[in-house]
Amino acid sequence: MPYQEFSTGTQIDPARLAGLSALARLLPLHKQKKILNDQAGVYSSALRGRGIDFAEVREYQAGDDIRAMDWRVTARTSQAHIKVFREERERPVLLVCDLRASMNFGTRRALKRVVAADIAALFGWSAIANGDRVGSLIFNDDEEHDLRPHTGRKALMTLLHQLSNMPLSAPADSAGRMLQICRHIARVARPGTAIYLISDWHGFDEECERALFPVSRHCDLTAVHISDPFESQLPTGDFALTDGQRRSALHITPKAREQHIAQWQNTLSELQHRMNRLRIPLTLISTHADPLDQLRPGFGLTSSGHRGGRS
Repeated sequence: MPYQEFSTGTQIDPARLAGLSALARLLPLHKQKKILNDQAGVYSSALRGRGIDFAEVREYQAGDDIRAMDWRVTARTSQAHIKVFREERERPVLLVCDLRASMNFGTRRALKRVVAADIAALFGWSAIANGDRVGSLIFNDDEEHDLRPHTGRKALMTLLHQLSNMPLSAPADSAGRMLQICRHIARVARPGTAIYLISDWHGFDEECERALFPVSRHCDLTAVHISDPFESQLPTGDFALTDGQRRSALHITPKAREQHIAQWQNTLSELQHRMNRLRIPLTLISTHADPLDQLRPGFGLTSSGHRGGRS
């Protein structure tokens, strides 16, 4: 049975998103493990720690690492200078939430967009609890809202407000839009940033993979895949569909079901292979089940059958 803190239905409720702060301790992102499943087996390691900030340029001293040499200043002054860095006190966390038209779908408990917003909020509360700086990139088919990482509840509440106020959009070129977002991430993500991309990943192709390659080498990128059981199982029969304004009927034959399931499995397998090549962990979330119970095993955290047993 889903926890009462998580949303149900078709609307992203800001009060529900705010209430997820009660579950932050149950998903400690700073303890997350990177888990990659591929043909070679399971690869697991701790995610990178906090990033580093540039501090100053000073003259070279005996024993300094020459890899930190600032060649421009050295050439200008004719004296050897190096760059000095310091560890960031707060890690930047970037929450990327997909609210495109394809996410406005669901047959159990909640729409995909509602589940995605819940997960983004839960990640945000967990990051704030750990003293990290939280930013976001929230997008649909037409627009995106970009919030640079900041500390504190005020910044997170702004993020939650934008999640709940992102308008519905009409279906568009899924591959083209996904590529735009991947390139946007590459432009704004600083080295050392922990990035959580929550999406149904419609349209993620070879071009998108190439756009995320440099990001995956300098940031800790985690992929969260949202789906509805209807998408993966597709029962046969007659069904009524609605977008909230119009209604239509859908007839699914056994042959159409078999073809759809085969295509779904191929698409998911291809996505998994792309993530493995990028060395990005992929966690699968279904709308019908408790998000927290699905997130914890995917993040390498111990799972328990009741809330009090989690740590």
